Amino acid sequence: MAFERVPAVRTFPSYRGQRNCPGLRYAATVDRHVGFESWLEHDAVMALNYEADVVGCASQPFWLF
Repeated sequence: MAFERVPAVRTFPSYRGQRNCPGLRYAATVDRHVGFESWLEHDAVMALNYEADVVGCASQPFWLF
């Protein structure tokens, strides 16, 4: 299975007074929404979506131990 098709390993919490900005951004590259937790991640997802060489992107696809 392609890594961009697996669900995220954890959720993106949101609450009042939060300092970061979690959300979802539609990525035509993978034809689905990709999660982000900051404006930096949002901008990275947006930039990857316009790169011709990119074939997939995902948010939090696996744990690193």
